[in-house]
Amino acid sequence: MPKALGEMEHEKLQFVDTLRALAIIGVLLVHVSQHVDGISGWIQKGLNMGAKGVALFYLASAFTLFLSLSRRSQDRRETTSAYLLRRFFRIAPLYYIMLGIYLMVNGTGPRFWLGDQDTVTIANIAAHILFLNGLNPYWMNSIIGVEWSIAVECMFYLLVPVLCKLIRSVRHAAWFVLIIVVLSFALNKGFATYSWISDHFLWGHYLYLWFPNQLPVFALGIILFFLWRNEQHWKSIDRISGGVLLVSVLFALWGGMTDYLIGGGLLLGAYALYYWQPGWMLNRVWSWIGRLSYSMYLTHMLVLGLITQMNFPFAPIVNLIMMFMMTLLLTAGLSWLTYLWIEQPGILLGKKLVSRMKPVRPQGDSVKESMA
Repeated sequence: MPKALGEMEHEKLQFVDTLRALAIIGVLLVHVSQHVDGISGWIQKGLNMGAKGVALFYLASAFTLFLSLSRRSQDRRETTSAYLLRRFFRIAPLYYIMLGIYLMVNGTGPRFWLGDQDTVTIANIAAHILFLNGLNPYWMNSIIGVEWSIAVECMFYLLVPVLCKLIRSVRHAAWFVLIIVVLSFALNKGFATYSWISDHFLWGHYLYLWFPNQLPVFALGIILFFLWRNEQHWKSIDRISGGVLLVSVLFALWGGMTDYLIGGGLLLGAYALYYWQPGWMLNRVWSWIGRLSYSMYLTHMLVLGLITQMNFPFAPIVNLIMMFMMTLLLTAGLSWLTYLWIEQPGILLGKKLVSRMKPVRPQGDSVKESMA
């Protein structure tokens, strides 16, 4: 029996869910490993690579946002305000609830991300509510502990409508990647020289997490979109585009921009996942975890806080495996509830509000809101 168009579309995009699943598993691994004593150095270094899971989130985000907007652009009544409303209700409901829960559980007292500040201030909380916490090193990551990436993501949201109009091909995307890599390097070097706060260690962490340092990975996600969209796929990279990308890699090597180089590797891996469609990576289990990944990202620190209260008297590797499996299972269970009760209702509310902004809903839009 031939497959329906919607089912075929879902299969083509299933690799995005797997990318998100791999991303959240990487994040869980690195955070769990930070609470296990005695892990040997080389193993710990390998586990720390799980932090690059956030880069996979960024790749997937740039890909799906460009895909969604490119299709909705066929309906000229689609406005920027409708796009922003969708994005707000995709992330805000769960995010706001988790901000309140973490404040109740952890309080407002001193912590690493507050630096030399004594408490989480009203201004700090307000900045989180407005998604502006990424503009201040004392605010960026001081309530949940992982919200820095949401602030970065929201800054990218604001750029996407403009970028979709300017970047129309692989070649445009390649030039954008090179420009952003050079700009990111220059900004990091400049701001590293002149710290705006007294805690220089915290300032270094901030410059690693802030938007300019993360933007090159989003740019690679745009490359992924154009490779996916073009029927020639990787062959659509002509000599000029390939030369520009090669220059960006050489510049990153010269500038020591290892995160961009790792991002390039993740881009190749993501494309290979789509191109070869391995069944053991593209299935319902990975898709399920991928759909829950946003909830898991925001809830896993609560679960991990409970698990670390337990005593694990075994060898470090055994303790790591036990803690990881417990964190994964409990986080997935909790996230299934938040996905059903908070994420999905929020998405539906956003869609209803958007539908009231225009008389006719666009036809042929098969991109799921939960994917973007």
